Amino acid sequence: MKLNKKTAGGIIFAALAILLFFSKTVYTYNLPQVSGVKPFRGSLSMLETASGSARRAKTENLYAKAAGAAGEVFVQEGDRVEAGQALLRMDFDLAAARRKLEETLNNTAKLENDIQNTQARLEGLRNALAGRSPLRGQAGGARLDIDKARRAMENAKLSLELGAVSANAALEAETAFKALLLAYEAEADNLEFALVSKRLDLANLRLAGETAAETLALYRANAVIRSPADGIVTALNAEPGRYVAENALLASIGTGREFTVECTVSRDNNFISAADPCELSNSERSLAGTVARVKPSDQGKTVSVSIVSDEVSEGESFDISFEKTGASAFTLVPSAAVNQDGDGYFLYRIKRRKGLMGEEYYVERLDVAPGDSDYRNTAIIRGITFFEPIVLSSDRMLSEGIPVFLTNPEDFFEN
Repeated sequence: MKLNKKTAGGIIFAALAILLFFSKTVYTYNLPQVSGVKPFRGSLSMLETASGSARRAKTENLYAKAAGAAGEVFVQEGDRVEAGQALLRMDFDLAAARRKLEETLNNTAKLENDIQNTQARLEGLRNALAGRSPLRGQAGGARLDIDKARRAMENAKLSLELGAVSANAALEAETAFKALLLAYEAEADNLEFALVSKRLDLANLRLAGETAAETLALYRANAVIRSPADGIVTALNAEPGRYVAENALLASIGTGREFTVECTVSRDNNFISAADPCELSNSERSLAGTVARVKPSDQGKTVSVSIVSDEVSEGESFDISFEKTGASAFTLVPSAAVNQDGDGYFLYRIKRRKGLMGEEYYVERLDVAPGDSDYRNTAIIRGITFFEPIVLSSDRMLSEGIPVFLTNPEDFFEN
């Protein structure tokens, strides 16, 4: 079959087109595959992640009001309790407390009676010495003895004047009278001193009685420890039969819906501050939180985050993300686009030119001075005066001027 010129020319043109297509495909296949991105104006974002466990923000702590032994325990850590619910029972020695109170009260009554008798004896002696006591009882006997000795002295003096007795006899009678007065006055002084001592003992006994009564009342009032509010038992430090010291922590009840999650961030983190929002997440839930407090610690900085939830459990673990966008605007590029060698930092700029197979893309080195970075972008302080595309990623090593296959030309160049 003989082909005419028109048909032959068409076949030759089609063959050339096919050959050109396959040649360009093979040529393109052997080029580095790169993706491009444009520099842009924006602000750096600061990000830091940490982890922590949730704790109830509000906790009611229950302390032992008196020393004793823990008896039966009705709850466990993690149990939900209601206000007034019995948590545990304390075993106090009520019998010993009652005996102590009764013994103190009996001793107080005996001492009060003794003081009354001593006071009466003292008043009787003082009256006898003054000649005012009635002639009965101990005081009456003392007055009779004093009156008798006085009359003997007076009679001796009268007999001495009459010459019936010697001066020695009169002196003896006077000495006996004065000795009797001194003896009764000394007894009165001793009784007065004894009264002071007995009254001090009485005051101590009464104080001991009040203490014993308070202890007994305290034992009775705290025999059963109850929850002060609705909540969760977050701590329980009582075991049946174990001794509990006075003021020791018995239990902690977490109340309310507010939780605190504490975590540690790096010491040089200066962008997290109180009232900042943050995100908390784990395999079960994601929550918004608010920074309540930031304070230095041995490991860095401790950040306390507040969350409000009906679903969070005591001790539940969370990953916490803190992110903040800076106020200043920069020329930014993705950090992955920044390269470095012995001559410094540089970018690869994507350009277009005429090549063997038509228009092709190639790369050009652009030296830059990078500034601060965040977890995504880097600020370029010097070196960029355009917003032409740059290489974001490449499947092979690049060098100045080599042609490349651009995977997303439609983002930058017209077809």
